Amino acid sequence: MLNIGTKIKELRKERKMTLAQVAGDRLTKGMLSLIENGKAQPSMESLQYIASQLEIDVAELIQSEDNKQVHETFMQVEQLYSQFKKEFNKEQRGIKGQELLQLIHPLVQSGNLKGANYEEVRLLELYLLVRYLLNIDRSIEPFLPLAKMYENIHAYSKVLECFTRLGGIKFEQHQLEQALDYLLEGKQYIERYNYLIGDFEKLDYYYNLTVIYAAANNDQKMEEYLNLALNITKEKGILYRFNDFYRLLFFINCSKGDAEKSKYYLNKLRLFMELFENPFDEILHSLTTLFYINRIEQDYPKALALPIDNSNLPEDALKHAMLFINGEYAYAHWQLKQYDEAKKCLATLFVPEATIHPIDLAIIYRSYAVRALCSYEEGDIENAKRDILYAMDGVKEFKETLDKQFILQAYEHITQ
Repeated sequence: MLNIGTKIKELRKERKMTLAQVAGDRLTKGMLSLIENGKAQPSMESLQYIASQLEIDVAELIQSEDNKQVHETFMQVEQLYSQFKKEFNKEQRGIKGQELLQLIHPLVQSGNLKGANYEEVRLLELYLLVRYLLNIDRSIEPFLPLAKMYENIHAYSKVLECFTRLGGIKFEQHQLEQALDYLLEGKQYIERYNYLIGDFEKLDYYYNLTVIYAAANNDQKMEEYLNLALNITKEKGILYRFNDFYRLLFFINCSKGDAEKSKYYLNKLRLFMELFENPFDEILHSLTTLFYINRIEQDYPKALALPIDNSNLPEDALKHAMLFINGEYAYAHWQLKQYDEAKKCLATLFVPEATIHPIDLAIIYRSYAVRALCSYEEGDIENAKRDILYAMDGVKEFKETLDKQFILQAYEHITQ
């Protein structure tokens, strides 16, 4: 079986290139050396980058002589999966998902995916993942062997991804302790294989731990992993994940009513938005700005006057973002006693299945409380009680935040 690292080394020397020249600005010389010596397994993205540096097609690096069918399927699947990830339309996503399963299923059925190399493990992983995402099999058990399979082929960064997924599945099932157990088990691999795991993968993992501890109301642990991540970014001079960390910290501090910290993180997010000009970051910045105006400045006409440019977002992504934005508009209308306008903003209010973090959920349940208050002021007591009871049930296990306090006060007002 072909050793990818050896192939990279051979091609580099043939071209009389140094480690630094091939590593460029995306890899370190140390990481490339580990890859060449078979002590670290590169991700598909890293392989594509290395191939571009060597001015060859990535297929030359991962050509498997032992199993041509696996290799050919692998190349097709990775390309199709890249499209699948970017697809927001539910119907089209389902079609691409079925195409992926049809490509991989014959190899699963024939027993060819035993985990002997990266391609085999990756195909098995994608097969299980697509089945999970298409709601064909939502159980956690099929994913359990993947971490060990990746460890056996020295793909340590992929091991972390496996534990992230296991934790994510438990988090979706609202089993927070089990989710944390999986993430902490995966963290041991960072300690064990520290120098064989890339900084980007570590940052992803520390971000996930920060999010989980935020959901678990453990501010001390949340700050511990946040600081670990920030230390990496400062030492290595990289900005990866900064905007995600800042956005999380913004919502946490804004939900506590901390004006100084909220303003600090809002300014940081604005700088990232201006730097990268990403449509997702732009609409998220609009949301955080609305949130800040409503919660901290309490200038409700200003909130309603804030323009939202959503022209560059896919329809399904826009629907999710507008759920939160309309909630902020509705809150501003309610504060101005414009009850009918507030209810119009919340006419299609719902709780998305994919929304599972307490911070996000509390914001949505707060919108139900706003709608309840509007109905109450208009004399529609039945609908007011329906919405406020739904909001109360939704936040009953959450820690005390301004959103939860708002819901509790609305409940007392409506049921007095």
